Amino acid sequence: MSLKINSVVSFIEAVTQGTSEWDPRTSPWFRGEPGLTETPLLPSLYRPTSSGGRLIENRIVQSFRRMGPAFSHYSTPDKKATDEWLFLMQHLRVPTRLLDWTEGALIGLYFALDCEEPVVWVLDPDRLNRLSTTDDFSPGAFPLTWFQPTGGRVNIGHENINGAWENDQKGVALPVAIKPTYIHPRMSAQKSCFTIHGKEKKPLCELVPDSILVKLAIDPEAIKSIRKELVILGITHTTVFPEAEYLARELRETAISEAASTDPRDA
Repeated sequence: MSLKINSVVSFIEAVTQGTSEWDPRTSPWFRGEPGLTETPLLPSLYRPTSSGGRLIENRIVQSFRRMGPAFSHYSTPDKKATDEWLFLMQHLRVPTRLLDWTEGALIGLYFALDCEEPVVWVLDPDRLNRLSTTDDFSPGAFPLTWFQPTGGRVNIGHENINGAWENDQKGVALPVAIKPTYIHPRMSAQKSCFTIHGKEKKPLCELVPDSILVKLAIDPEAIKSIRKELVILGITHTTVFPEAEYLARELRETAISEAASTDPRDA
């Protein structure tokens, strides 16, 4: 994008400009991540490890499903709800084939600002799914990951979910956009949605045309000022992470900011 993004206003303008030719019935999805990463839009499961080896997906998901309930302070999914186990793993930062997206533009911007060279990706999820199947998805309609059809029909969401549990015996070639069951408080707070990689393990930006994916680079020098604007607009740590750990972080940063602006003579 040619527009310099150094404020929330210029960010919204860039989103509007970048999606101007999309179907107006489409609700864009957003993802913030580092602009300098060597693995843009690639799920954590497929990123290179420090040893150069490859993570074994089925071992990870089966181990988490077996041991996870003993470590959880909330109810865990039913053993057969394989999609919900993947959703939970992703939000607890276990390596999976999922990529996090949000339906909230400012939430996507919030996550980007944790990076030195912030980038927000904007995706047309409807057109992604039309690339992944011959089924005619209407705007805003997404495959149900728990539904397994009969009669030779294929549910692309269910197929890519099951690829994780069945060593890629299931799955379509391209990633699929899905709206998950909210099984963790973070998911509702973050307006979570996911893309699920299938048999192709390349970055999403290498698998789809530029017409359905927009990359917005944020001015690194504006990170601090944009963060302040987001706070004014109600996007804070506890907005996105409704947990005590992030309340502590938010209160600590607020106290430090207030202390910096206080005249020592007032003490």
